[in-house]
Amino acid sequence: MPLPDSTDWLMTTSVKLLHTSDWHLGHELFNHSREAEHEAFLAWLLDALEEHDVDVLLVTGDIYDVANPPVSAQQQLYRFVARARARMERLQIVMIGGNHDSALRIDLPGALVDERVRFLGALPRRMGENGREPDCERICIPLSNDEGEVAAWLAAVPYCRPGDLGCGGLAELYACVSEAAAAKAGPLPLVLTGHLHVAGGAVSELSERRIVIGGEEAEATSLFDARAAYVALGHLHRPQTIGAAVPIRYAGSPFPLSASERTYRHSVTLVTLDPAGAEIEEVPIPRPVAFQRVPEAGPAPLAEVLAELGRLEEDAGADQAFWPFVKIDVLVDRPEPDLNARILSALEGRKLRLAGIQRHSPMAVATGATGPREQELGSLKPDGIFAELHRQCFGTAPDTALERGFAELLLAAHSMDADGEPEQEVA
Repeated sequence: MPLPDSTDWLMTTSVKLLHTSDWHLGHELFNHSREAEHEAFLAWLLDALEEHDVDVLLVTGDIYDVANPPVSAQQQLYRFVARARARMERLQIVMIGGNHDSALRIDLPGALVDERVRFLGALPRRMGENGREPDCERICIPLSNDEGEVAAWLAAVPYCRPGDLGCGGLAELYACVSEAAAAKAGPLPLVLTGHLHVAGGAVSELSERRIVIGGEEAEATSLFDARAAYVALGHLHRPQTIGAAVPIRYAGSPFPLSASERTYRHSVTLVTLDPAGAEIEEVPIPRPVAFQRVPEAGPAPLAEVLAELGRLEEDAGADQAFWPFVKIDVLVDRPEPDLNARILSALEGRKLRLAGIQRHSPMAVATGATGPREQELGSLKPDGIFAELHRQCFGTAPDTALERGFAELLLAAHSMDADGEPEQEVA
Protein backbone atom coordinates (compact mmCIF):
# COMPACT_ATOMS: atom_id res chain seq x y z
CA MET A 1 0.00 0.00 0.00
CA PRO A 2 1.52 3.41 -0.93
CA LEU A 3 2.26 5.76 1.93
CA PRO A 4 0.17 8.95 2.28
CA ASP A 5 1.97 12.26 1.66
CA SER A 6 0.85 13.80 4.95
CA THR A 7 3.65 14.42 7.48
CA ASP A 8 1.03 14.57 10.24
CA TRP A 9 -0.03 11.02 9.42
CA LEU A 10 3.59 9.87 9.55
CA MET A 11 4.10 11.20 13.07
CA THR A 12 0.93 9.66 14.52
CA THR A 13 0.80 6.20 12.91
CA SER A 14 2.00 3.24 14.95
CA VAL A 15 1.91 -0.56 14.96
CA LYS A 16 1.88 -3.01 17.89
CA LEU A 17 4.15 -6.05 17.70
CA LEU A 18 4.21 -8.88 20.23
CA HIS A 19 7.58 -10.65 20.35
CA THR A 20 7.81 -14.20 21.74
CA SER A 21 10.29 -16.99 21.19
CA ASP A 22 11.64 -20.44 21.99
CA TRP A 23 8.35 -22.26 22.43
CA HIS A 24 9.98 -25.69 22.03
CA LEU A 25 6.70 -27.44 21.22
CA GLY A 26 7.05 -31.19 21.85
CA HIS A 27 9.50 -30.69 24.70
CA GLU A 28 9.81 -33.31 27.44
CA LEU A 29 11.50 -32.95 30.82
CA PHE A 30 12.74 -36.24 32.29
CA ASN A 31 10.17 -38.04 30.13
CA HIS A 32 7.36 -35.76 31.37
CA SER A 33 5.33 -34.23 28.50
CA ARG A 34 4.96 -30.44 28.48
CA GLU A 35 2.00 -30.50 26.08
CA ALA A 36 -0.54 -29.31 28.67
CA GLU A 37 1.74 -26.43 29.68
CA HIS A 38 2.16 -25.39 26.06
CA GLU A 39 -1.61 -25.52 25.56
CA ALA A 40 -2.10 -23.28 28.61
CA PHE A 41 0.50 -20.82 27.31
CA LEU A 42 -1.00 -20.69 23.81
CA ALA A 43 -4.50 -20.11 25.21
CA TRP A 44 -3.12 -17.27 27.35
CA LEU A 45 -1.25 -15.87 24.33
CA LEU A 46 -4.47 -15.71 22.27
CA ASP A 47 -6.10 -13.68 25.03
CA ALA A 48 -3.04 -11.41 25.35
CA LEU A 49 -3.01 -10.70 21.60
CA GLU A 50 -6.63 -9.62 21.77
CA GLU A 51 -6.33 -7.73 25.06
CA HIS A 52 -3.38 -5.62 23.86
CA ASP A 53 -4.88 -5.11 20.38
CA VAL A 54 -1.74 -6.53 18.74
CA ASP A 55 -1.16 -6.06 15.00
CA VAL A 56 1.80 -8.43 14.54
CA LEU A 57 2.81 -11.64 16.32
CA LEU A 58 6.53 -12.38 15.88
CA VAL A 59 8.05 -15.72 16.97
CA THR A 60 11.86 -15.74 16.74
CA GLY A 61 12.75 -19.40 16.39
CA ASP A 62 12.88 -22.74 18.16
CA ILE A 63 9.20 -23.20 17.56
CA TYR A 64 9.74 -26.94 18.00
CA ASP A 65 12.05 -28.68 20.43
CA VAL A 66 13.56 -31.02 17.83
CA ALA A 67 13.92 -31.08 14.05
CA ASN A 68 11.47 -33.99 13.79
CA PRO A 69 8.77 -33.05 16.34
CA PRO A 70 5.87 -35.33 17.26
CA VAL A 71 2.65 -34.97 15.28
CA SER A 72 0.92 -33.62 18.39
CA ALA A 73 3.34 -30.67 18.52
CA GLN A 74 2.75 -29.81 14.84
CA GLN A 75 -1.02 -30.02 15.36
CA GLN A 76 -0.68 -27.73 18.36
CA LEU A 77 1.07 -25.09 16.23
CA TYR A 78 -1.42 -25.22 13.37
CA ARG A 79 -4.41 -25.13 15.75
CA PHE A 80 -2.97 -22.02 17.36
CA VAL A 81 -2.48 -20.25 14.01
CA ALA A 82 -6.02 -21.13 12.93
CA ARG A 83 -7.51 -19.90 16.21
CA ALA A 84 -5.50 -16.68 16.12
CA ARG A 85 -6.64 -15.91 12.58
CA ALA A 86 -10.27 -16.71 13.45
CA ARG A 87 -10.26 -14.37 16.45
CA MET A 88 -8.18 -11.56 14.89
CA GLU A 89 -8.62 -11.49 11.13
CA ARG A 90 -6.21 -8.61 10.57
CA LEU A 91 -3.42 -10.13 12.74
CA GLN A 92 -0.11 -10.70 10.95
CA ILE A 93 1.95 -13.70 12.09
CA VAL A 94 5.66 -14.10 11.33
CA MET A 95 7.54 -17.20 12.51
CA ILE A 96 11.23 -17.80 11.82
CA GLY A 97 13.22 -21.01 12.27
CA GLY A 98 15.70 -21.61 15.08
CA ASN A 99 18.62 -23.97 15.58
CA HIS A 100 16.32 -26.64 17.07
CA ASP A 101 13.99 -26.46 14.07
CA SER A 102 14.10 -28.14 10.69
CA ALA A 103 14.15 -25.24 8.22
CA LEU A 104 12.18 -27.29 5.70
CA ARG A 105 9.52 -28.22 8.25
CA ILE A 106 8.99 -24.56 9.19
CA ASP A 107 8.81 -23.51 5.53
CA LEU A 108 6.44 -26.32 4.52
CA PRO A 109 3.02 -24.83 5.51
CA GLY A 110 3.85 -21.52 3.82
CA ALA A 111 2.06 -22.58 0.63
CA LEU A 112 -1.17 -23.17 2.56
CA VAL A 113 -1.53 -19.71 4.12
CA ASP A 114 -1.95 -16.18 2.79
CA GLU A 115 0.40 -13.22 3.10
CA ARG A 116 -0.86 -12.48 6.64
CA VAL A 117 1.02 -15.55 7.89
CA ARG A 118 4.72 -15.96 7.06
CA PHE A 119 6.87 -18.97 7.89
CA LEU A 120 10.61 -18.53 7.24
CA GLY A 121 12.53 -21.64 8.21
CA ALA A 122 15.51 -21.10 5.93
CA LEU A 123 16.99 -17.85 4.70
CA PRO A 124 15.17 -17.04 1.42
CA ARG A 125 17.59 -16.86 -1.50
CA ARG A 126 17.42 -16.21 -5.24
CA MET A 127 19.80 -16.33 -8.17
CA GLY A 128 21.56 -13.00 -8.69
CA GLU A 129 24.54 -11.62 -10.56
CA ASN A 130 26.92 -13.17 -8.04
CA GLY A 131 25.10 -16.48 -7.69
CA ARG A 132 22.66 -17.23 -4.89
CA GLU A 133 22.01 -14.16 -2.79
CA PRO A 134 19.48 -13.20 -0.06
CA ASP A 135 15.98 -12.70 -1.48
CA CYS A 136 15.19 -9.41 0.21
CA GLU A 137 11.71 -9.26 -1.32
CA ARG A 138 10.75 -12.27 0.81
CA ILE A 139 12.88 -11.31 3.82
CA CYS A 140 11.49 -7.76 4.08
CA ILE A 141 7.88 -7.75 5.24
CA PRO A 142 5.62 -4.66 5.59
CA LEU A 143 3.79 -4.43 8.91
CA SER A 144 0.31 -2.93 8.89
CA ASN A 145 -1.54 -1.27 11.75
CA ASP A 146 -5.21 -1.65 12.69
CA GLU A 147 -6.25 0.69 9.88
CA GLY A 148 -4.47 -1.39 7.25
CA GLU A 149 -1.68 1.17 6.75
CA VAL A 150 1.95 0.12 6.44
CA ALA A 151 3.48 1.49 9.66
CA ALA A 152 6.82 -0.41 9.91
CA TRP A 153 9.03 -2.92 8.11
CA LEU A 154 10.42 -6.23 9.34
CA ALA A 155 13.59 -7.95 8.09
CA ALA A 156 12.87 -11.57 9.03
CA VAL A 157 16.23 -13.36 9.26
CA PRO A 158 15.97 -16.92 10.62
CA TYR A 159 18.74 -19.03 12.18
CA CYS A 160 21.55 -19.26 9.65
CA ARG A 161 23.58 -22.45 9.36
CA PRO A 162 27.13 -22.21 7.95
CA GLY A 163 25.89 -23.27 4.49
CA ASP A 164 23.47 -20.31 4.43
CA LEU A 165 26.30 -17.77 4.68
CA GLY A 166 28.50 -16.35 1.97
CA CYS A 167 32.20 -15.57 2.18
CA GLY A 168 31.52 -12.51 4.29
CA GLY A 169 29.67 -14.49 6.94
CA LEU A 170 26.88 -13.25 9.16
CA ALA A 171 28.07 -9.63 9.20
CA GLU A 172 27.87 -9.34 5.41
CA LEU A 173 24.44 -10.99 5.39
CA TYR A 174 22.98 -8.59 7.98
CA ALA A 175 24.55 -5.60 6.22
CA CYS A 176 22.95 -6.61 2.93
CA VAL A 177 19.53 -7.32 4.45
CA SER A 178 19.56 -4.18 6.61
CA GLU A 179 20.38 -1.97 3.64
CA ALA A 180 17.51 -3.39 1.60
CA ALA A 181 15.06 -3.18 4.53
CA ALA A 182 16.07 0.37 5.43
CA ALA A 183 15.52 1.46 1.83
CA LYS A 184 12.00 0.04 1.93
CA ALA A 185 11.23 1.45 5.39
CA GLY A 186 12.36 5.01 4.68
CA PRO A 187 11.13 7.12 7.63
CA LEU A 188 9.14 4.20 9.10
CA PRO A 189 10.58 2.09 11.93
CA LEU A 190 12.60 -1.00 11.03
CA VAL A 191 12.68 -4.30 12.98
CA LEU A 192 15.47 -6.85 12.53
CA THR A 193 15.24 -10.47 13.69
CA GLY A 194 17.68 -13.26 14.42
CA HIS A 195 18.16 -16.53 16.22
CA LEU A 196 21.66 -16.46 17.63
CA HIS A 197 23.78 -15.78 20.69
CA VAL A 198 24.80 -12.14 21.08
CA ALA A 199 27.69 -11.20 23.36
CA GLY A 200 26.47 -10.09 26.78
CA GLY A 201 23.44 -12.39 26.82
CA ALA A 202 22.90 -14.59 29.89
CA VAL A 203 22.89 -18.27 28.92
CA SER A 204 20.63 -20.96 30.40
CA GLU A 205 22.76 -23.98 31.22
CA LEU A 206 21.19 -27.42 30.64
CA SER A 207 18.69 -26.36 27.96
CA GLU A 208 20.25 -24.13 25.30
CA ARG A 209 22.03 -25.96 22.51
CA ARG A 210 25.29 -24.23 21.62
CA ILE A 211 25.41 -22.28 18.34
CA VAL A 212 28.75 -21.92 16.59
CA ILE A 213 28.99 -19.84 13.41
CA GLY A 214 32.39 -19.14 11.86
CA GLY A 215 34.13 -20.37 15.01
CA GLU A 216 32.52 -17.74 17.22
CA GLU A 217 30.02 -18.65 19.93
CA ALA A 218 28.69 -15.10 20.50
CA GLU A 219 28.20 -12.34 17.95
CA ALA A 220 28.90 -8.65 18.62
CA THR A 221 25.99 -6.23 18.91
CA SER A 222 27.54 -4.23 16.05
CA LEU A 223 26.06 -6.92 13.78
CA PHE A 224 22.78 -4.98 13.85
CA ASP A 225 22.27 -1.79 11.84
CA ALA A 226 21.92 1.35 13.96
CA ARG A 227 18.87 2.35 11.87
CA ALA A 228 16.82 -0.46 13.47
CA ALA A 229 14.16 0.64 15.94
CA TYR A 230 14.08 -2.83 17.53
CA VAL A 231 16.04 -6.10 17.21
CA ALA A 232 13.97 -9.20 18.08
CA LEU A 233 16.08 -12.21 18.96
CA GLY A 234 15.57 -15.85 19.88
CA HIS A 235 17.80 -18.60 21.32
CA LEU A 236 18.50 -17.45 24.91
CA HIS A 237 15.71 -18.49 27.27
CA ARG A 238 16.04 -15.73 29.85
CA PRO A 239 14.02 -12.61 28.85
CA GLN A 240 16.64 -9.86 28.61
CA THR A 241 17.68 -6.67 26.89
CA ILE A 242 21.24 -6.44 25.58
CA GLY A 243 22.99 -3.12 26.03
CA ALA A 244 23.71 -1.61 22.62
CA ALA A 245 23.14 1.43 20.41
CA VAL A 246 19.80 -0.09 19.34
CA PRO A 247 17.21 -1.94 21.49
CA ILE A 248 18.14 -5.64 21.31
CA ARG A 249 15.75 -7.99 23.07
CA TYR A 250 15.48 -11.72 23.79
CA ALA A 251 11.83 -12.51 24.50
CA GLY A 252 12.80 -15.78 26.22
CA SER A 253 10.93 -19.08 26.58
CA PRO A 254 7.31 -19.25 27.83
CA PHE A 255 8.12 -21.37 30.92
CA PRO A 256 11.13 -23.19 32.45
CA LEU A 257 12.61 -25.77 30.10
CA SER A 258 15.14 -26.93 32.71
CA ALA A 259 15.84 -26.55 36.41
CA SER A 260 18.28 -23.71 35.67
CA GLU A 261 15.35 -21.60 34.40
CA ARG A 262 13.05 -22.03 37.38
CA THR A 263 13.77 -18.53 38.76
CA TYR A 264 13.21 -16.69 35.47
CA ARG A 265 10.35 -14.21 35.15
CA HIS A 266 9.05 -15.51 31.83
CA SER A 267 7.31 -12.98 29.61
CA VAL A 268 6.48 -11.83 26.10
CA THR A 269 7.57 -8.43 24.82
CA LEU A 270 5.02 -5.90 23.59
CA VAL A 271 6.61 -3.35 21.23
CA THR A 272 4.80 -0.23 20.02
CA LEU A 273 6.57 1.13 16.92
CA ASP A 274 6.23 4.60 15.50
CA PRO A 275 8.59 6.93 13.62
CA ALA A 276 9.99 8.16 16.95
CA GLY A 277 11.24 4.66 17.87
CA ALA A 278 10.08 1.71 19.94
CA GLU A 279 8.24 1.58 23.24
CA ILE A 280 8.99 -1.75 24.95
CA GLU A 281 6.89 -3.44 27.63
CA GLU A 282 7.28 -6.82 29.32
CA VAL A 283 4.05 -8.79 29.71
CA PRO A 284 4.50 -11.55 32.34
CA ILE A 285 3.32 -15.07 31.44
CA PRO A 286 1.41 -16.96 34.17
CA ARG A 287 3.31 -20.11 35.11
CA PRO A 288 0.99 -23.13 34.69
CA VAL A 289 3.19 -25.53 36.70
CA ALA A 290 5.28 -24.88 39.81
CA PHE A 291 8.98 -25.73 39.62
CA GLN A 292 10.54 -26.37 43.02
CA ARG A 293 14.05 -27.02 44.26
CA VAL A 294 14.68 -29.26 47.25
CA PRO A 295 16.29 -28.05 49.41
CA GLU A 296 15.38 -24.50 48.45
CA ALA A 297 18.54 -23.12 50.14
CA GLY A 298 20.92 -25.43 48.25
CA PRO A 299 22.43 -28.93 48.54
CA ALA A 300 21.91 -30.69 51.89
CA PRO A 301 22.54 -34.18 53.32
CA LEU A 302 20.11 -36.90 52.27
CA ALA A 303 18.29 -36.99 55.62
CA GLU A 304 17.46 -33.27 55.35
CA VAL A 305 16.40 -33.66 51.73
CA LEU A 306 14.00 -36.49 52.60
CA ALA A 307 12.57 -34.47 55.49
CA GLU A 308 11.94 -31.44 53.24
CA LEU A 309 10.36 -33.65 50.58
CA GLY A 310 7.95 -34.89 53.21
CA ARG A 311 6.88 -31.31 53.98
CA LEU A 312 6.09 -30.33 50.39
CA GLU A 313 2.44 -29.41 49.85
CA GLU A 314 0.38 -31.04 47.10
CA ASP A 315 -2.81 -30.10 45.28
CA ALA A 316 -5.06 -33.13 45.70
CA GLY A 317 -7.31 -32.10 42.81
CA ALA A 318 -4.57 -31.26 40.27
CA ASP A 319 -4.41 -33.08 36.96
CA GLN A 320 -1.18 -35.08 36.59
CA ALA A 321 -0.06 -32.86 33.69
CA PHE A 322 0.07 -29.94 36.16
CA TRP A 323 1.82 -31.62 39.10
CA PRO A 324 4.82 -29.55 40.29
CA PHE A 325 8.32 -30.39 39.09
CA VAL A 326 10.93 -31.06 41.77
CA LYS A 327 14.69 -30.74 41.26
CA ILE A 328 16.67 -32.40 44.09
CA ASP A 329 20.21 -31.45 45.20
CA VAL A 330 21.95 -33.78 47.67
CA LEU A 331 25.19 -33.13 49.55
CA VAL A 332 27.24 -36.35 49.69
CA ASP A 333 30.58 -36.98 51.39
CA ARG A 334 30.74 -40.73 50.76
CA PRO A 335 29.24 -43.24 48.29
CA GLU A 336 25.46 -43.53 48.65
CA PRO A 337 24.50 -46.47 46.39
CA ASP A 338 20.84 -46.39 47.47
CA LEU A 339 20.42 -42.59 47.27
CA ASN A 340 18.24 -42.58 44.15
CA ALA A 341 16.13 -45.47 45.41
CA ARG A 342 15.45 -43.72 48.72
CA ILE A 343 14.41 -40.49 46.99
CA LEU A 344 12.16 -42.34 44.54
CA SER A 345 10.60 -44.19 47.46
CA ALA A 346 9.91 -40.86 49.22
CA LEU A 347 8.20 -39.55 46.06
CA GLU A 348 6.10 -42.66 45.48
CA GLY A 349 2.39 -41.84 45.56
CA ARG A 350 3.06 -38.10 45.75
CA LYS A 351 1.53 -35.63 43.27
CA LEU A 352 5.01 -34.43 42.31
CA ARG A 353 7.18 -35.00 39.22
CA LEU A 354 10.92 -35.56 39.54
CA ALA A 355 13.01 -33.21 37.38
CA GLY A 356 16.43 -34.55 38.32
CA ILE A 357 18.66 -35.62 41.19
CA GLN A 358 22.09 -34.02 41.44
CA ARG A 359 24.85 -35.01 43.86
CA HIS A 360 27.22 -32.35 45.20
CA SER A 361 30.45 -32.84 47.13
CA PRO A 362 31.27 -30.53 50.07
CA MET A 363 34.49 -29.49 48.31
CA ALA A 364 32.68 -28.57 45.08
CA VAL A 365 30.07 -26.58 47.01
CA ALA A 366 32.74 -24.77 49.03
CA THR A 367 35.06 -23.97 46.10
CA GLY A 368 32.58 -23.75 43.26
CA ALA A 369 34.60 -26.33 41.34
CA THR A 370 32.92 -27.24 38.08
CA GLY A 371 35.03 -29.89 36.41
CA PRO A 372 38.12 -32.10 36.38
CA ARG A 373 41.64 -30.76 35.91
CA GLU A 374 43.49 -31.40 32.68
CA GLN A 375 46.12 -34.18 32.55
CA GLU A 376 48.20 -35.87 29.88
CA LEU A 377 46.45 -39.01 28.63
CA GLY A 378 49.59 -41.15 29.03
CA SER A 379 49.85 -40.30 32.72
CA LEU A 380 46.39 -41.60 33.60
CA LYS A 381 46.20 -44.88 35.52
CA PRO A 382 42.96 -46.69 36.51
CA ASP A 383 43.57 -46.40 40.26
CA GLY A 384 44.48 -42.72 39.89
CA ILE A 385 41.33 -41.99 37.87
CA PHE A 386 39.24 -43.78 40.50
CA ALA A 387 40.80 -41.76 43.32
CA GLU A 388 40.37 -38.48 41.42
CA LEU A 389 36.71 -39.16 40.69
CA HIS A 390 36.13 -40.04 44.35
CA ARG A 391 37.67 -36.70 45.39
CA GLN A 392 35.48 -34.82 42.90
CA CYS A 393 32.32 -36.58 44.09
CA PHE A 394 32.93 -36.70 47.83
CA GLY A 395 35.79 -34.32 48.58
CA THR A 396 38.04 -37.04 50.06
CA ALA A 397 40.24 -39.90 48.89
CA PRO A 398 38.68 -43.41 48.95
CA ASP A 399 39.29 -45.38 52.15
CA THR A 400 41.41 -48.54 52.25
CA ALA A 401 38.47 -50.95 51.93
CA LEU A 402 37.17 -49.14 48.85
CA GLU A 403 40.62 -49.05 47.25
CA ARG A 404 40.97 -52.79 47.88
CA GLY A 405 37.56 -53.47 46.33
CA PHE A 406 38.43 -51.42 43.24
CA ALA A 407 41.75 -53.25 42.88
CA GLU A 408 39.93 -56.59 42.98
CA LEU A 409 37.48 -55.43 40.30
CA LEU A 410 40.34 -54.18 38.15
CA LEU A 411 42.17 -57.49 38.49
CA ALA A 412 39.00 -59.38 37.55
CA ALA A 413 38.49 -57.15 34.50
CA HIS A 414 42.06 -57.77 33.34
CA SER A 415 41.56 -61.51 33.64
CA MET A 416 38.56 -61.52 31.25
CA ASP A 417 39.07 -62.46 27.60
CA ALA A 418 37.52 -60.55 24.69
CA ASP A 419 34.23 -62.46 25.00
CA GLY A 420 33.80 -61.54 28.63
CA GLU A 421 34.73 -65.02 29.89
CA PRO A 422 37.54 -65.67 32.37
CA GLU A 423 40.78 -66.52 30.60
CA GLN A 424 41.73 -70.19 30.83
CA GLU A 425 45.10 -71.04 32.26
CA VAL A 426 47.38 -72.92 29.89
CA ALA A 427 49.13 -75.92 31.45
